[in-house]
Amino acid sequence: MHWKSNHHLAEALAGETDLDLLVRAADISRFRQAAVSAGAIRILSQSWASYPGVEDWLVHDDATGRFLHLHVHTQLVTGLKRVKHLILPWTDAVLAHRRNDPVSDWPIPQAEIELLVLLVRIWAKMPPLRRLWRPSVPRHIMAELRRLESEADAGKLGEAAKTLGLSLESLPPYADEPTVIAAARTLYEQVARYRRMSWPAALGRSAIEGLKLTARKVWSKKIGPLRYRKTIAGPGAMIALIGSDGSGKSTQSARLIKWLHYKLDAHLIYMGSGEGRTGLANGLRKLLSSTWKKSRRKASTGAPGTTAKRSLATRLWRLFDLLLLRRKLRLLRKAREMANKGSIMLLDRYPQNQVAGINDGPRQSEGRGFAWAAAMEQRLLAEAATLGPDLLIKLHISPDVASARKPDHDRSMIERKCAVVDALVFSRAQTVVLDAEAPVDEVTLAAKAAIWSFILATRAQAASS
Repeated sequence: MHWKSNHHLAEALAGETDLDLLVRAADISRFRQAAVSAGAIRILSQSWASYPGVEDWLVHDDATGRFLHLHVHTQLVTGLKRVKHLILPWTDAVLAHRRNDPVSDWPIPQAEIELLVLLVRIWAKMPPLRRLWRPSVPRHIMAELRRLESEADAGKLGEAAKTLGLSLESLPPYADEPTVIAAARTLYEQVARYRRMSWPAALGRSAIEGLKLTARKVWSKKIGPLRYRKTIAGPGAMIALIGSDGSGKSTQSARLIKWLHYKLDAHLIYMGSGEGRTGLANGLRKLLSSTWKKSRRKASTGAPGTTAKRSLATRLWRLFDLLLLRRKLRLLRKAREMANKGSIMLLDRYPQNQVAGINDGPRQSEGRGFAWAAAMEQRLLAEAATLGPDLLIKLHISPDVASARKPDHDRSMIERKCAVVDALVFSRAQTVVLDAEAPVDEVTLAAKAAIWSFILATRAQAASS
């Protein structure tokens, strides 16, 4: 049964908002089996969104690329944001008094029952400051209330209240917002004994959890990835996107992280040395680039594999690449740790040790840098290969199309990059090749399907081991 917010049931079924399902505790094992059979995965909330008697499940529709998020309740929890301090003892009563939604045919509570539950929820969820100074009901909640008032039978309302153990002092329809608030407060006071913690404790915990969430969001945005969204119950994944210039790496990375962010703890990490957050070393290199422009040109024009001696200035300049690679390894270690604990780490590009001087390959080898720097670089790249990725998405594109998309880029370099991307092999990763010449929406949809298929397969493997 979808037990609340049925005013927006159509949107929920379309994946535009969450589905709130009510299941008997005795039936939860059967529900879990059915959910897994339907391709759903269990996801885990952080402390500021985790409540007793509530599970989170996620389903993906490959045809639309949308998630369907299920809040599965075995208890009716409501109340303050980030706490849900009230557990209503009406699960069996709500399930026993149901009807079918006339549009979707989904089971929902009888209008009278749902109306009474909504009135209790209005006061239970009202923020403390609003309670004290200016009580009000959000517009969308008032619209839901008015709909239920129009559907409820006044003759049955008293019977419904008795079923829930409530005493009605006034009957709907309620004339105005103050009357609604007075009725909501009266009903809430009758169920206050079902609070799972005292009101001061609920206020304190709500504030603490809100501060924890804000702090982790700021840290993740300004300093480095930190878990603060829902994680997969089991291992997550490190997913890398690679492709030549013009293949759409940046576009697809931005689209995919937005899609994953909707319901999962996902983080986008840029692994290149151009645009993006690449640390102090690359920032300093950019600052000094005008002074060292001549040395940079020398380092970039040598033929691949040449052993010609480079100038001291050029070799010193190459140390910036080594510092940048060390920073990437720190991020990759963090990404692996988080992926192992259920997060999704999306990597734009990935270091490789197969082709030097191009496509995130070695920069110190073949005489380009100091011998000791080349040895260190190889150790770092070898570690990167052991850390990930788990899933590699190659964006395949022909040099002709890539050059048309990037007319300001050197054609010969694009041809070489296309060939390198096609040839790269990451032995640790499952590889999916996508046609990057297809319309951008089709590429995104295919990438979403590949990621979700990999997550499902990983969950199945973890469950069987």
